[in-house]
Amino acid sequence: MRKRLLALTVLGSCGGAPVDRAPVAAPCAFNRVGYVTVSGAPRSAVPQLAVLEGTLDDPERTQRIAAVATRALAAQGYARASLAITRHPACRVDLEIAVTLGPRFQIAAITFETDDAFPAAERLAVVEDALGTVNTVGGVYIEYRLTRALAELARRYHDAGWLEARLGPPRATYDPHGTVALAIPVSAGRRFRLGSIKASGAGPGARQAVLQTLGLRAGEYYDGVRVRRAIERARHRVARWVELRASVAEGRPEVDVEAIMDSRR
Repeated sequence: MRKRLLALTVLGSCGGAPVDRAPVAAPCAFNRVGYVTVSGAPRSAVPQLAVLEGTLDDPERTQRIAAVATRALAAQGYARASLAITRHPACRVDLEIAVTLGPRFQIAAITFETDDAFPAAERLAVVEDALGTVNTVGGVYIEYRLTRALAELARRYHDAGWLEARLGPPRATYDPHGTVALAIPVSAGRRFRLGSIKASGAGPGARQAVLQTLGLRAGEYYDGVRVRRAIERARHRVARWVELRASVAEGRPEVDVEAIMDSRR
């Protein structure tokens, strides 16, 4: 008759603190993981460790999985969480995982260190993630997601005419009471305007139609989104392929735009 393996909750050896113990998923074998015991936090806080049960004992793999679990805790706001692993070779290799969560941090402030004219509300909206729960005031700080969002914010700066904009890495200042303040340096540089606007290829009538459809004016601030949309309108207007060539003018903060038409159609 097969026996059912049940997850057990037992008393730890230090002060009677409860620990969570996984079912033994392997027969007696010196090279396999047996019990995985978690203390300091509920076992559900580190579900990644479940993959270790009954597998071949590989200390390097165990450390990699522990690192994944630690990053997951950081994503929940436990920025200083750590895992300590103790191996107990016996009939099997039992693992004792001591979890230290530390305080759960919430973002108290996000500051962009710049005086440029990029819309402040849009700046903040770009870095917010996961429906207002990540990288926003009151939410948790996840560094890799913020780094990814800052790359998108830099692209929007470029599209808005700040072609030389650079965003530095965020600086996080942790308060012992459980808050974190983020400071993001922004070097916007000059804001570029539209320089010359011309069309080439095809006949004069088609070129004039394209220029009218573009609706762009020299001296306006460069707007990458608007320029791309204008080119799409021009393609529909003249019913031929129109290629965009945008180049930074030499020695002046301007972008010259050329709409190149396919003369073969």
